[in-house]
Amino acid sequence: MSKLFEPYDFCGIKLKNRFIRSATSENLAKNRLPTEQLFKLYKELARGEIGLIITSAMRPDRTWTRGPQQKNMVIDSDDSIPNFRELTNLMHSFGSKVALQLGSFFVFNGESVAPSAIPYTWIPGVTPRALTIQEIREIVEIYGTAGARAKKADFDAVQIHAAHGYPLSRFLSPRFNKRTDEYGGSPKNRARIIIEIATEIKKRAGSDFPVFVKMGVVDFCEGGLTKEDGVEVAKALSQNGVSAIETSAGTPGSEMNALGATNNSRWTEGYLLDYAAAIKAEVDVPVILVGGLRDLSMMEDIISQGKADLVAMSRPFIIEPHLIKRWKEDGDQEPSHCISCNGCMDLYMDGEIVECII
Repeated sequence: MSKLFEPYDFCGIKLKNRFIRSATSENLAKNRLPTEQLFKLYKELARGEIGLIITSAMRPDRTWTRGPQQKNMVIDSDDSIPNFRELTNLMHSFGSKVALQLGSFFVFNGESVAPSAIPYTWIPGVTPRALTIQEIREIVEIYGTAGARAKKADFDAVQIHAAHGYPLSRFLSPRFNKRTDEYGGSPKNRARIIIEIATEIKKRAGSDFPVFVKMGVVDFCEGGLTKEDGVEVAKALSQNGVSAIETSAGTPGSEMNALGATNNSRWTEGYLLDYAAAIKAEVDVPVILVGGLRDLSMMEDIISQGKADLVAMSRPFIIEPHLIKRWKEDGDQEPSHCISCNGCMDLYMDGEIVECII
């Protein structure tokens, strides 16, 4: 049997296999809490034999959202813990482990904010205000409190979202982080806020509670994070309390993003492999590869060649939540049915329920 289907000890979490459902927006929350539709979706993912399911990005504070059209879950109240515990227990009942992804802030104290006052490309006409050091410390504490709630709700881990040009990933990027204090300059300084968040979560949830980071390795834009710089950031994270790294890339408007090359003629399977492999060669924590993975044999090669420790998918599980079960139990090892048309992401951008349009 392929190593992909064998049990794997991942940061102290006993996984049934090395397959991960990467965090995927669903637009199914109501009143910032999981709905019956969302429970049904996660039940199907767990029934599909996925080893680790990472939730869609949850806000640690509901005031951080970009606007009322956002349909993210929020974990900023102890009153929500029973709802989320019911969700984790459901997935655990089918043998899947579950991590809560903590999404980024966009608004703080009623204003758009970022590490530096550089305009957002995805919000025309908006230039965020640079955060003060005191505000950064407040944000770190809010993440820590959210991480503690995740532990109380029986999540097996949390993942900090620091990719895709969002404010936390902007801290990592020399193009968007022009700070001259301890949060700017060197790769370690640019990663400082994430290191402090991971430390704060572990202080509140326990030193053995795994904290992962989904980070942009390359910005694919002029003056942005390069592969070499991204490796240095990953090393800083791995040496300072981060339990595992999931690699992503790109910023809004760049030539490549989390969905692959923006020019469809240049799209290739496993388009982020080289970046994950570069980090894997330099860090001592597990590396998760995501990005256009569709073929089982390719994933087997990635693991056997030591280019990553686990493989993650997002869009394939939208069209086929039982993909892993099909490969393992049904013996049908044809590639994922996903053709990467991104129709599901168009629905997300329109605020609709995310599903496959095919």
